[in-house]
Amino acid sequence: MNFNVETYIPEDNKVRLVCNVVEKMNLEPILSTCSRRGRKPVVDPVTMLKILLFCYSEGIFTARSIEDFCIYDVRAHYLLEGHKAPDHSTINRFRNSLEDHTTELLTQFVEMLIEEGHIDLESIFIDGTKIESMAGRYTFVWRKSIEKNQQKLAERMIKELSLPEKSNLQEIIQTVQREFDHIRNTCKKEHIVFVYGIGKRKTQLQRDYEHYKEVLERFHAYCEHLRILGVRNSYSKTDHDATFMRMKEDHMLNGQLKPAYNIQFASSGAFVIGVMGSQKSNDLHTMIPFFNQMMPRLGAYLDKAVLDAGYESVENYAYIDEHGLRAYIKPANYEKSKTKKVREDIGRKENMEYLEGEDAYLCKNGKKLIRMKDSVRRYDSGYEDTIRNYRCSECSGCPLSKQCIKSRKETEPTSKSIKFSPAFEAFRRQSHENITSEDGVIQRMNRSIQAEGQFSKLKDGLRYERFRHCGLKKIVSDITLMAMGINLNKLHSKILKQQKGVILYKKTA
Repeated sequence: MNFNVETYIPEDNKVRLVCNVVEKMNLEPILSTCSRRGRKPVVDPVTMLKILLFCYSEGIFTARSIEDFCIYDVRAHYLLEGHKAPDHSTINRFRNSLEDHTTELLTQFVEMLIEEGHIDLESIFIDGTKIESMAGRYTFVWRKSIEKNQQKLAERMIKELSLPEKSNLQEIIQTVQREFDHIRNTCKKEHIVFVYGIGKRKTQLQRDYEHYKEVLERFHAYCEHLRILGVRNSYSKTDHDATFMRMKEDHMLNGQLKPAYNIQFASSGAFVIGVMGSQKSNDLHTMIPFFNQMMPRLGAYLDKAVLDAGYESVENYAYIDEHGLRAYIKPANYEKSKTKKVREDIGRKENMEYLEGEDAYLCKNGKKLIRMKDSVRRYDSGYEDTIRNYRCSECSGCPLSKQCIKSRKETEPTSKSIKFSPAFEAFRRQSHENITSEDGVIQRMNRSIQAEGQFSKLKDGLRYERFRHCGLKKIVSDITLMAMGINLNKLHSKILKQQKGVILYKKTA
């Protein structure tokens, strides 16, 4: 039965909004990847993108579910404009072709929102969450185990082949390879036929051949494991990019690790403006790569970086300051510093008198902590931080030593030392002033609502609890499409409520 689908779609329906957003985008990079040779595709790439974004905004992720949507849903018929519904293979093939373009699509969407006044990027709220990979939960490879077994095998070969004790791994492998080649060539010259099975007796050459072949295979396997690991401590055999992380959802209820990715979202005005996937479980090491990804596209707009205590480090503070941003990072000791125990701890330098003229600290018992030689700490990003060291060597017999010196190794410590970074403390003081100001309280409240709220929409609202693809590139592409779906839902909600301007939640009276 032929009928006009458009008459069944209300003017304020989200499906019309999806069409308007996609049609405003520059899709030339996507269209250029589609071959113009051969037969004409069932559905053009522009329509396919509309279908994908609408389905992701509705919590429809799998290719077969999207195929069913295209066949049975009247909104899909509106998007298809009379064309035949694509099958799951076509949908999956198109989704894979978007891997290199999803970040650009999100950027274009964000620029539209900026133009229409929904986002100003004055404040950027960042948070992270761990999402489980589709890899098997018990397919782990651990760095410590690999290095231990590799070392044991190397020591065994050193004794067996009478090699020098200080031989490195490469020399050991080369020696085993030469020994294996020699035995193999000898077997060929003597035309030795290898035997297998019950009742067969192997020659010594065959035994040596199989022994050294197994050793070489083990060495190569260990090297391949370490190559895949890179700087990580674990990976999954069925998803090499996934790292084992401690998750809140513990299926074994015993602190079980799962293969997962650390997903970072940057939000502003209740919209997602940036997405990054990381193999590191700690948020601390994700901030700089995330900002490096966003700064070329959005750096001209940014002013305030609002993050939680998990991102606090001197190199992160220095990076924010270097790029002219203001840090609103909650100090890790923010709550602890308010306690009576900390305020009365005589071993903390904050509770000691500083002698500016002598550059020394005076303890509760009147002893001086003299400044020693400074040390330099170098971070992976290249940032160098100077650490100041103060020490007092007159603590032997001091009646306050047990209260002042917290040492696990020494039962009766004889010296008290203090180490701290002046740069870090200066950054922390400034950030503390920022977050405790009237504007800072509002910014922190919005970080909790907006940044963490995006993950609530993702996991609880749209039921996106586990990845359905393998590989970092694929999962970042998929989660970026999800972010665009979340943005579409928020934009549609604002249009229905006739909300204008940038959303910034404020305290009620």
